[in-house]
Amino acid sequence: MNAFLDDVLRGLITYSTGIFILLGIGLVIYLRKFLRGLREWQGSVFGLEKDLAQRKLISATTGLTLLLLLLIGEFLLLTVIGPRMRLVPDNFGEITNPLGTPTATLSDSVDQNLEPILAPTIEQEDLVSECPEDVLEITSPNEGEQVSGTVELVGSVNVEDFGSYKYEYSTVGTINWVTIAAGNQLKLDESLGFWYTSALTPGPYLLRLVPLNNLGEEMTPCIISVEVVLEE
Repeated sequence: MNAFLDDVLRGLITYSTGIFILLGIGLVIYLRKFLRGLREWQGSVFGLEKDLAQRKLISATTGLTLLLLLLIGEFLLLTVIGPRMRLVPDNFGEITNPLGTPTATLSDSVDQNLEPILAPTIEQEDLVSECPEDVLEITSPNEGEQVSGTVELVGSVNVEDFGSYKYEYSTVGTINWVTIAAGNQLKLDESLGFWYTSALTPGPYLLRLVPLNNLGEEMTPCIISVEVVLEE
């Protein structure tokens, strides 16, 4: 049952644009019915005519109210629950853990209760990073900046043969990348997603933005260093 509800929530968030369009069309239709019913009710004279107009007005008002509630519910789902779930588009198949703990890449046919998958461990001196402006860069947070709580990552992923991107963090020294989230849309100094640092031990960390080409192959990442501090 929980899995079913989870799938429903993901569907409502993933297809939020189409849902908003349908709700908007419904609101326009029922608003016209409401205005027409109101005019008929105001212009009616006889009791039967007035009763009929009143029924139409009540029906239109009920429809408007229901659509407004659905619109508000979808908005709250997208703005409150969505950031906590941090859904990744269906064709990428990766889900973000709100606490920034390791995540696993999943296919539709695989049980999602799998153990987290960590990237291979390497040494910091072996890292390669390129951050060309407006092509692949993290513009916020800045290099060396202190961060805490929920951190919005802003940057650009505008590489050739683009397929998708992911962003990851690691402690310094011995590198062990942990995937935070991913996406499959080009970005130009836009929000890439969020990093939830509250559960992390304060100290220096590395953040990297990794583009993948349309074959799913990792390209040269952009890496910055930040310091996680306690929330005030």
